Amino acid sequence: MANLKELRNKIGVIQSTRKVTSAMKLVAGVKLKKAEQKALSSREYASELSQIISKIRRELIDTKHELFFGRKNVQTEMLAVFASDKGLCGNFNYVINKETSGLIEEIYSRGRNVKIICIGSKLIDLLKQKLRNSDTAELAGGFYNVGDLFENSHRLAEKIIGYFRSGAVDKVSLVYTKCHSALHRKIEIRDVIPLVCEPNPDKTDTVFEPNAAEVLDKIVPYNIAIQIYQAALESIAGEQSSRMTSMDNATRNADELLSDLTITCNRTRQYNITQELVEVISGASAIAKE
Repeated sequence: MANLKELRNKIGVIQSTRKVTSAMKLVAGVKLKKAEQKALSSREYASELSQIISKIRRELIDTKHELFFGRKNVQTEMLAVFASDKGLCGNFNYVINKETSGLIEEIYSRGRNVKIICIGSKLIDLLKQKLRNSDTAELAGGFYNVGDLFENSHRLAEKIIGYFRSGAVDKVSLVYTKCHSALHRKIEIRDVIPLVCEPNPDKTDTVFEPNAAEVLDKIVPYNIAIQIYQAALESIAGEQSSRMTSMDNATRNADELLSDLTITCNRTRQYNITQELVEVISGASAIAKE
């Protein structure tokens, strides 16, 4: 049985840990609310922009814009994976790593190569272990922390488009966690190069001014940046949601441990007092007999 000093030390450590987890839960809750508001405010715009472009009747366009139409022979796929820079967020990074690892294996099964851009430093080392020697994984360093998120999204979009135009990659997809509520998160996979064509029953002709090539040169890269921005917002909300849930569970576990240790401590103290009383009475009886 542990002595009182050890039990009191354990109780003190757990109480200190509980203060930290409880504070982190409250902070994560505030950050989650802000992140959800930002994600919701731009979600409809990003969705509508993507749908408008994907529903353009492609037979009306003379110029074969590669960002829009894609390439016939896909040799290398790029995955832009959104994770977190910080830990203590439950299984957030584990789930995105598991999903991405499955995607990598699926791409390999089609005889293609893979390139990974990690937005969030917690994932890159895990994903490097899944890649072959000919494939690469790189970190989009400081994406969440440096400068404005919207500007960083445009810079990343330019970088990805540069990879595509140089022929280093032939297809690009975003992999991120979409936060539907504080307790419901789901991994989303969105193709951004090329944009998936959606059926359009409207037979109205699409008019491009000044021409289709110039319009697509502007709107397609802009849409890629917007989709990256939206994916980042969704991922941030998902991270804070997972952290809040994780810290809430940790706080509850700490409460249970404190309850058990307090009972054990009281029982130990009572046992020690009883032992001391027995020793005093025994000593007094021995002296009286003498």
